[in-house]
Amino acid sequence: MLRIPDKAGPRAAKAAGSRAPGTPPRSTEKPLRSVGRKQVLGWKEAVVLTTLGGIQLLAKLDTGARTSALHAVDIIYIKHRSAIWVEFDLPDIDQSRRHRFCLPLAEHRSVKSSIGTSQIRPVIVLELSMAGQAWSTEVTLTDRSDMELPMLIGRSALKGRFVVDPARTRLAGHGAALPVQHPVQKKPKSTTRKK
Repeated sequence: MLRIPDKAGPRAAKAAGSRAPGTPPRSTEKPLRSVGRKQVLGWKEAVVLTTLGGIQLLAKLDTGARTSALHAVDIIYIKHRSAIWVEFDLPDIDQSRRHRFCLPLAEHRSVKSSIGTSQIRPVIVLELSMAGQAWSTEVTLTDRSDMELPMLIGRSALKGRFVVDPARTRLAGHGAALPVQHPVQKKPKSTTRKK
């Protein structure tokens, strides 16, 4: 059993030097840049959504969430031949402009929110680029207008690539925080529309 002493011993007093009582010692270590082969990132990082024409935005890296989520509004489904596509708007941070996209629906998934309610969400596959790495991952679409950041990157997208330092932000660099201009996405001609 570990016993924590009530008073600091002589070594702790010497290490404290001229610090005020109760002040933690200063760390002289440099922040970690990698753990093994995994790069260390902060809880907030710039990400490029390659599939969506190179839009850059800030995302929350959340190891407590399994699935990634992207802010999307005005979601509709379009049947194209034998496939179902998802059409949605991705608003700019300041809501001044919306970008319309249409991508194949991968599936529907039940996701439990941070407040404990379950929601059935459409799932799409996006190509992400962050911290010099690019990969495809499944992303759910949902209204995140009440959240600070438009995207959440969950542990299934981070696994095997990154370690998250919850005390730091933007360790991968200072990419753009707002969506940028991108080419217009062509959508398939719809044969049936359903909401």
